Amino acid sequence: MYNSGPHDEESETPSEHDRLGGLTRRRLLAATAASATMAGLAGCSFERGGGEPGGTPTSTPASNQTPTSDTPEPEPYFEPGPTVGVETVAEGLVLPNVLAVAPDDDRLFIADQTGVVYVHENGSLREEPFLDLRDRVIELGSDLPSWVAADERGFLGLAFHPDFADNGLFYVRYSAPTDEDGIDHREILSEFSATDGAADPDSERIILDLPWQRPIHQAGTLAFGPDGYLYAAFGDGLNPSHGQNLLDNFRGSILRLDVDERDGEKPYGIPPENPLVGREGRDEYFAWGFRNPWKMAFDGETLIVGDVGQELFEEINVAERGGNYGWPIKEGSSCHDPTQPGVPPADCPDTSERGEPLVDPVVEFPHFDGDRAVGFAVIGGHVYRGEAVPQLDGEYLFGIYTRSFTAPSGRIIAATPEGDSWPTRELNFADSDNGEINLNVLSIGQDNDGEVYVLGTAAAVSEGIESQQGGTVYRIVDAE
Repeated sequence: MYNSGPHDEESETPSEHDRLGGLTRRRLLAATAASATMAGLAGCSFERGGGEPGGTPTSTPASNQTPTSDTPEPEPYFEPGPTVGVETVAEGLVLPNVLAVAPDDDRLFIADQTGVVYVHENGSLREEPFLDLRDRVIELGSDLPSWVAADERGFLGLAFHPDFADNGLFYVRYSAPTDEDGIDHREILSEFSATDGAADPDSERIILDLPWQRPIHQAGTLAFGPDGYLYAAFGDGLNPSHGQNLLDNFRGSILRLDVDERDGEKPYGIPPENPLVGREGRDEYFAWGFRNPWKMAFDGETLIVGDVGQELFEEINVAERGGNYGWPIKEGSSCHDPTQPGVPPADCPDTSERGEPLVDPVVEFPHFDGDRAVGFAVIGGHVYRGEAVPQLDGEYLFGIYTRSFTAPSGRIIAATPEGDSWPTRELNFADSDNGEINLNVLSIGQDNDGEVYVLGTAAAVSEGIESQQGGTVYRIVDAE
């Protein structure tokens, strides 16, 4: 039933392992039959209909069976964390997946994956969008193969130039449709300008235009570092070999670009400190060895990245210049074999073929704890620097997209940045009947005051989240 080898760029359909985004299908179906757990967006894919033809589960995981009065409550995977509250900032969106701010600006810019950026100010969303790119962003849900459950394409990234107040420049990532044979869409990184509080859609200057063979693993986050350079995250395009390929494309990586300069005919400059300048490999690279770096952010000079796993583990990395984060040699801190992703080899190298150390994550967690779902698709977050929730000061808040196919079931985790392995605790939400966030979490945002926001959808994956207006943005506040 399984294709034992990784697919290549020319294959028409992905291997069975890739269809699942790494989750073993029969195990997933068994868990689903008992507790409706399934993988979600941002790199974990499965049949839109929810099942493999003829794939009927043969047993029910014991930990998911109907409890009796004698059944002990399972220990939580994450340590219990503080109780917090939420304040609704926006609702009625489709898939809000970016919250960005401009320097010294009180406004919140909230992007919907459909291709629209809204402005939140004075307590509400302005009716007129800041930017509307629906005429050039791929229509969500269009022409998706059956093995993709939720569309990962669309509007994916937004970052404001450090001198936005003076030059009006900002940068976006989006997926554009194409009629090219063998290409699903094109990934675009562009510069726009804004005047008088509104973006000019005709001001687009394309910086990167990359063909993407499959509708998955684009990543998309953009962020300016304290050095003034633009950092851009790209997934592996559903081909694991890309994480270690520094010659032919930009996939499985974080790039660092100087958008204020030009390098020959390139519409950007190369920071001279980039690690591969003068060496073998593309000069644009900053760090590599990623699978699908879904959301990253700076805390001071520290760049923290969430990288979505395949078969077994999710991970958070501290990304440094020239760092190799292991994919596909490793998944998390465990050895990984792309031909048998569910069976970690006993041994693997500590360095790449080029001799680079493989850097382990600071946080990792499994998809399953026994037969109980922990969560699928990590959502990179922010270090809390606000004042509203003092007990979270200095904690790195990140998300887990979901644990369930049939209900919104994300999680918010607080990690303490200390040492090589950060301790984790799960936030409890005071006004929720079950103590959970009750969203499929798409993104974590932060404003200029250091307060943190959760973006997601209350629509279940099985409902076709691209067609629902379950999109909600919450601000995390102190529990009252």
